[in-house]
Amino acid sequence: MSLYDIPLCKPYQTTHEIKFLKEVLDSGKLSSSGKFSQLCESFFENYFNGSRCLMTHTCTDALEMVALLLDIQEGDEIILPSYTFVSTANPFVMQGATLRFADSRVDHPNVDVASIMNLINDKTKAIVVVHYAGMAVDMDALKAICNAKEILLIEDAAQAFGSSNNGQKLGTIGDLACFSFHDTKPISCGEGGLLVINHPIFRKRAELLLEKGTNRLAFKKGMAISYDWQDVGSSFGASQLQAAVLYSQLQEMDIILERRKSIYELYENQLAELQLKGYIRIPKIFDFCSFKSVSFFIELPKRKHRNLLMQYLNQLGIQAGFHYLCLHKSPFYRRIEFIELPNAMYWQEHLLRLPLYPDLNASQLLIITNAIKAYFINE
Repeated sequence: MSLYDIPLCKPYQTTHEIKFLKEVLDSGKLSSSGKFSQLCESFFENYFNGSRCLMTHTCTDALEMVALLLDIQEGDEIILPSYTFVSTANPFVMQGATLRFADSRVDHPNVDVASIMNLINDKTKAIVVVHYAGMAVDMDALKAICNAKEILLIEDAAQAFGSSNNGQKLGTIGDLACFSFHDTKPISCGEGGLLVINHPIFRKRAELLLEKGTNRLAFKKGMAISYDWQDVGSSFGASQLQAAVLYSQLQEMDIILERRKSIYELYENQLAELQLKGYIRIPKIFDFCSFKSVSFFIELPKRKHRNLLMQYLNQLGIQAGFHYLCLHKSPFYRRIEFIELPNAMYWQEHLLRLPLYPDLNASQLLIITNAIKAYFINE
């Protein structure tokens, strides 16, 4: 039996979920495009400075909508990081794109802009970036490249709600952006996603895709006398049950993010001594990024310590884990191309995530950090 019971992630429960869920159930209108999804979309459109926002069932759905909006043709290439979840890649493969994987930075799991530049050619349709753990990729440099070469820029901002790049909110810089409200994210509703449309050329078609390729949204707004099949699409929209939970979370967004920030800072303070001794490295925060963390991770310079420390913590009942397995090394991709991306592989083997959620109290955090210190005491 484990000594402790501290999970890696735990969704925050506000004071509004039950009330809003009861309202949905009492209304008898549980499907997409109802009151609460509209409330969420209005909130985000205000938050993201007028960008069109569509709530989706998952972030993966939002990415699939992006892949459809790009109108990918045979031979088109998409550049994306290898160190990411498969949902970043799958939607573009499904539309027939050729994937070109970029390496991570030496000092952070985020994609290296120089690695991206080396992959750009006449076939490049879009660049997809992932803001790992909420830390911004260097978007100013990428935006300048994309503008100069007329390449679309997509933000997989699944982990980046609340963060910004030189004062501009992540999710508003690329032509399109996607957010996640999965249980593991700071603002969550079980699953849930959001498509942010910053380029006006995509707005009308995105509404068709969301509603199975029909103009149902226009019909509901009184802008069409009927709705019919006009494009490809799918059931991408979020249910009102999801939207009600998400809207309740948005009412306490500042509380959630501030609690997570204080926990993150306490980790930094408690683990600073181990960093000074060279046992671990604490995540680097870049000057251009105002940072809201979706997770706290440490870097173990000695590869052996990552797995041994993870095992040690898990045996105590403290859930800790590695993160992504590099996509360029996956069985699926290796059938297509063999490439080496040393920095991405480094993060696969040296990164360890620690528990972070709003209800994690100071006593529990000290249990975690003291356990890590105890592991290294004989080193």
